[in-house]
Amino acid sequence: MALLAVVLTPLAGSTALAQPPAAPAPPAAHVPAPPPAYPDTYLALREVAFSTKPEDVEIQAKPGVEQVYGVIVEFHASGGTSTVVAFGSGDASIYRSNGGGKIGGRREPVVADAARALVALAQIQLTDLPKVTQYPPPAPDHVTVYLLTTAGLRGVEKDQIDIAAADDRLNPLYAGAQQIVSAFSGAPS
Repeated sequence: MALLAVVLTPLAGSTALAQPPAAPAPPAAHVPAPPPAYPDTYLALREVAFSTKPEDVEIQAKPGVEQVYGVIVEFHASGGTSTVVAFGSGDASIYRSNGGGKIGGRREPVVADAARALVALAQIQLTDLPKVTQYPPPAPDHVTVYLLTTAGLRGVEKDQIDIAAADDRLNPLYAGAQQIVSAFSGAPS
């Protein structure tokens, strides 16, 4: 078997050297999208909600009873993350990572009633949520539900389509958060 050798010589006035063809690039590995960068104001408001204690919202803890005094539901909407906060005192807020929101729902009876109803419902569903120590925002297309209790934080993350279904066990908590959003929308500014 004879080998054929090819010698490349540069053309007159040329300085380019011939190089073998480059190997094809390996296929890019699937890298999940990085979590969204949240504005400092949104993160600060979110942190205030998670660090609220029962006495901060005029709730008297009952000795020996795990009592829900706050509910935080987070979901993706309108190109950002919405955080709906409700306390047993009737205080309620909505924070939006892409700007805006509402604070002080206690002044509006319909908002305050919706907040108290959500907390009461969460007390019934307390054992449906495991105890947690961290509270990350939801992944894309997911909803997080957190319960602030006198015994610590409880929470769960669910697919947004699943929790929005009427037959989902946690749908009433998600629907209750949506009720607060609606109540704020109808409240005078």
